[in-house]
Amino acid sequence: MFKAARYKEMYNKFLGPLAKPVVLKYNDGTKFTSYRCTAFVTSYRETDLVQGGSIEIGDLKVIINKEDLPTGLRDMERKDRIEIEGRSYSVIHWDNETRSMGSEIVAIEVRVRG
Repeated sequence: MFKAARYKEMYNKFLGPLAKPVVLKYNDGTKFTSYRCTAFVTSYRETDLVQGGSIEIGDLKVIINKEDLPTGLRDMERKDRIEIEGRSYSVIHWDNETRSMGSEIVAIEVRVRG
């Protein structure tokens, strides 16, 4: 049986070396709190773009290992930002379901727009 630990191991082995530094900036209503971590960042493919769909040209997919997230961070919203290579992107969608095994979250997939 495929276990969450094996899934995590695969993420660390394959995405870890390709990850780059990012800064999560989450807004508590009065100020931004910054947290540095690493994430795999990629563009969406042409096949991901659907006329009238929610993904737009220029959007990026950011995959963050659950272990790399700050303790207590459960979600980021449109008011929050992720800084990639010095450029700030708005969080469009925070997905903690796609990359999970049962109830255990392995990684978060975030769609950002800048």
